[in-house]
Amino acid sequence: MSILDRDWMHSSAKTGSPGSIDIVKGLVIINTVVFLIGFFLRGDGHTDFLEIWGCYSVYTVFDMGQIWRLITYQFLHANLGHIVLNMVALWFFGRPVERIFGPGKFLIFYLSCGVAAALFSSVLGYFGLWDAGTPGGIENAWKYIPMVGASGSIYGAIAACAVLFPDARVQLLFPPVDMSVRTFSLAILGIALAVIVMDWNNAGGEAGHMGGILMGFAIMGIRKLLHRSPVNNGSYAGQEPRASRMQSPSREEIDAILDKIGRQGLDSLTEHERNVLKQASQSKKY
Repeated sequence: MSILDRDWMHSSAKTGSPGSIDIVKGLVIINTVVFLIGFFLRGDGHTDFLEIWGCYSVYTVFDMGQIWRLITYQFLHANLGHIVLNMVALWFFGRPVERIFGPGKFLIFYLSCGVAAALFSSVLGYFGLWDAGTPGGIENAWKYIPMVGASGSIYGAIAACAVLFPDARVQLLFPPVDMSVRTFSLAILGIALAVIVMDWNNAGGEAGHMGGILMGFAIMGIRKLLHRSPVNNGSYAGQEPRASRMQSPSREEIDAILDKIGRQGLDSLTEHERNVLKQASQSKKY
């Protein structure tokens, strides 16, 4: 997987400013360290000690009250391929979103999508929309199926990218095709839906993926509504919007505003800076 859109690469290349927290890099490091620790603590070569105490299931969270598992399961992975694919996707899709949100808000967004992924999968399991596939005829087997992985959180980041950078291009290694981020997000959402409906292998996991991406789209929709106001679009009685009177912003001006977002978050922007970004997006320079 690689990024083809140069403007997206430019906007995500400097996720943070000197002294700022790089959440995506920190998440990649934490996930990798946790995976290595779990690998070396496997008692019988198969059981991951950390997974026993950190994975998510309906039984452990709601029947036993171990709420922390809604967070800890997001830092556990089943095998090497699982964590490698997730961390590559997190690096590509998480960095541009963190740059727009700022570190703190991105972390809340990321973890919220992961929580939504687990809960959504459980709700579909409760209504029998995916089969636990557990032998032995265990009653309500879906309650005991463990869930691990950052996929739901990362699918939320993909949804955010689809809203923020819909026309940016991504190159897949397999199959070897490139497509827009918007098309990619709709494709993986469709795949998840097909797996659930057909009850194919890992339908419960795909239900989690769907929950993460739907949560991502929902948060982005709410965010868009909250940022709509007469002040934000620069309109005043008897005056045309300031953005329409501005000259096309320079790359240096756009970079300075993006750096400010990385340091202080989107809410720190002035009305003028918001209009500069709006003008830049309309001229396809942002």
